Amino acid sequence: MPSSGRTVTLDEALAIALDHLKSGRLAEGEALYARILDADPGNPEAMQRMGFIAARNGDLDRALELLTRSVEQAPDADALFNLGTLHHRALRTEEAIVAYRRALALRPDFPDCEYHLSEALQGAGRLDEALAALDGLLGRHPHYPAGWRQHGDIEADLGRPGAAVHFYEMALALNPADELSQARLAGQEAAFRTRSAAMAARLPDGRHDLRDTTILIPFRADSDDRRRNLRWIVAFLLKHVDATLLIGEDRDGPSDVPGALGPDLAARCRHLHLRGNDTPFTHKAHLVNRMAEAAETPIVALHDTDIVVDPVQYVLARDAVRRGGGLVFPYNGLFFWIMGREVLRFGHTLSAAPLNAVCPRFPLMHRNSPGGGAFFDRGRLLANGGYNEAFLSWGYEDDEIAERFRRLGLGVERVPGPLYHLEHARPENSSEQNPFFKANRAELERVRAADGGTLRADIAAGRLSRPLLSSRDLPAG
Repeated sequence: MPSSGRTVTLDEALAIALDHLKSGRLAEGEALYARILDADPGNPEAMQRMGFIAARNGDLDRALELLTRSVEQAPDADALFNLGTLHHRALRTEEAIVAYRRALALRPDFPDCEYHLSEALQGAGRLDEALAALDGLLGRHPHYPAGWRQHGDIEADLGRPGAAVHFYEMALALNPADELSQARLAGQEAAFRTRSAAMAARLPDGRHDLRDTTILIPFRADSDDRRRNLRWIVAFLLKHVDATLLIGEDRDGPSDVPGALGPDLAARCRHLHLRGNDTPFTHKAHLVNRMAEAAETPIVALHDTDIVVDPVQYVLARDAVRRGGGLVFPYNGLFFWIMGREVLRFGHTLSAAPLNAVCPRFPLMHRNSPGGGAFFDRGRLLANGGYNEAFLSWGYEDDEIAERFRRLGLGVERVPGPLYHLEHARPENSSEQNPFFKANRAELERVRAADGGTLRADIAAGRLSRPLLSSRDLPAG
């Protein structure tokens, strides 16, 4: 590589090329790194810098290729960090986490990498690990404002606005100009005030006043876990809210509800038993519609047998419906699968607080789930087709109604805070193994492809209704 009449060494060429980069002369740097790689095709520093330039130029695939080859040749903390950020941008979150962890193994005190690792872990739903990464970062670098803001983001996700406010205030104390922290602080202060007002409005017995709401609990006793969960969920609801509870079954034979609840709890609930379904599969959509028709309150709330949310979230969802919300989820989309000892603890305490304390260490099944529960204006729900009765057994009925309400312009909202799902056995009725799963998926895709006019015509013609499932509908063989 000649320069001013003499041949420079490889190290000198690398230094000159790096100076080009630092001075913003990317084209000159790229040309020189290309010459270096012609002379030394496996040079890890040149590949790393060329990867950086490719990323700056928007060629993400080329950047990933070069950085991957660079760290294979010579693992380097900076190169691994840059590789992680590229994976992160490409939404390859698990690959990003691996790269960040490799960088930290080489350089444990690497605050930017720890911060990005916590973001990636949060995105992957591994909130306990994200919090651990932040604890390490902020323990070593308490003056790192983005770390405090990130901690606030996780607390906000978990429905803990008081804690979130604290962390955003810490971020702003260090960087008062941080507009993200300013906006998020304002949002969480408002959320805290709303929660506080709901708590202050409780009835003298400590329950929340939901007397304008009927909570619809469709039930199929397809495992002992389901019976146990129904008993605990009903006891939890009766402890925390003053609302009508309507439990529905769609099966031939005697009711399973009295045996699952016991006489005391059963006497405090309404019950709707549809006979005629002689299959092991529930027809939840049909059942929920009949329950909504039987309700006598202006608001109805679907509530699956196995879900728990902070009772304040019921109030927030009900209030959103009162303001005109079409479909309001009583949670923010985070759907935690609670297992083992914590399920038993819930049955003992009948409180969501312990679940909120431990949920980060449990699997996050969904970040934007449409299932578990939803609040509606009863008249608006029924006038817009109710639940789509083409859906049989388990799968996609919750996705469909949210999609349809959006397309009809009715609005779909969420309230802050997560949802907790108590573990249970998953027989064929509750899994992708049911014989109707593919047809359910096809109906969802049909609705997604339809416009509002087509959907309104479907509703007017009764095409979302059908008779209760029976053995005549089972596939042959």
